[in-house]
Amino acid sequence: MNSFQRVALLGVTALLATGCSHMGGSVRDTVASSSLSESFKDPKICAAAGALLAGGVGAVENREAAAIGAVAGGLLGWWACREQDTAAPDADGDGIPDKIDACPGTPGNTKVQGNGCPVDADSDMDGVADSADKCSATPKGAAVDATGCEPTTDTDGDGVTDAKDMCPNTASGATVMSNGCELDTDSDGVPDSRDRCAGTPAGVAVGADGCAADSDGDGVSDVLDRCSGTPAGTKVDNSGCAVTTSGASNSGAAAATGAAAASAGAASSLNAVPAESGKSIVLKGVTFQSGSARISRDSLPALDDIAEQLKQSGAKVEVSGHTDTTGSATVNRALSQRRAEVVMTYLASKGVAVENMTAKGYGPDAPVADNASASGRAKNRRVELKVLGRD
Repeated sequence: MNSFQRVALLGVTALLATGCSHMGGSVRDTVASSSLSESFKDPKICAAAGALLAGGVGAVENREAAAIGAVAGGLLGWWACREQDTAAPDADGDGIPDKIDACPGTPGNTKVQGNGCPVDADSDMDGVADSADKCSATPKGAAVDATGCEPTTDTDGDGVTDAKDMCPNTASGATVMSNGCELDTDSDGVPDSRDRCAGTPAGVAVGADGCAADSDGDGVSDVLDRCSGTPAGTKVDNSGCAVTTSGASNSGAAAATGAAAASAGAASSLNAVPAESGKSIVLKGVTFQSGSARISRDSLPALDDIAEQLKQSGAKVEVSGHTDTTGSATVNRALSQRRAEVVMTYLASKGVAVENMTAKGYGPDAPVADNASASGRAKNRRVELKVLGRD
């Protein structure tokens, strides 16, 4: 074996034996907790250890080899430990050396993967990775900003943040619901702040003011207008039909005034509103077109009288609609509801306080007679008024 071979062999032996090489940092990490390993972090100690080991191996052959091995082992041991003691550059301080850091600009204290890039876990599933999420417990489905937090901006100042505000331009001072839109008590699409008829029954078409629509502008709402195409400027009666120059409506009721007075007198005696709470009456003289919620013209005097009684008494009432069993029960319930609402709307148009009335359709569910006979079915088709209390 020549001198060069001996030196090479002994040098490699020294490197491996001292354990000072930090290829990948594995040896240093493994023995970092032992007091012995701390000694081998000192280049001088490593040099001495390398010299002794390599010199001892060389002595097996001869003195020359021992001397050469001691020198070579000492130098290599010193070099290896010095390299180990010099920390690898880590510009962003994430614990990953720059030479293997795929994301060298990671902010401090950021949890990273082995390649130095942020961990992409999203614990609260808000679309923002945990590494950038400053609100890690955001409720599922909540709208968040780039930091993972719910925005707090409230542009219109209504108390509802923009992220939850379905009506972001609400007027200042308006009362709003949890979605940021103005309160609409009767759910007619017109907010209370602009609704002149805040108690419009469900399903009744309304105008911009929240009151029942009046398509032909004759002063009679569509829900009560039997002549909905009346030309503008035409004088009409309570049902929206034109009145002739003689004072009668175009329905052909020539003696309208006398007949109306007589009907009103009869209705008053037939439809006296009960004084006792819990009592009900069937509204006699109140009828509808077949299969429709359109009130017949002959019903108006009776309803006018009922309206006057309710205004004077201040009674709180339920207007209920009923049908017979002919046809679909579901359709009949819907029809009875519409009829009850139309009666309620008419009474409101005559000045009865909307807050004193409710409308309910029972369909065929509350018969007062046998549906097997025509006369029984006729009795079951009715509108009732039930007194719930008084102001």
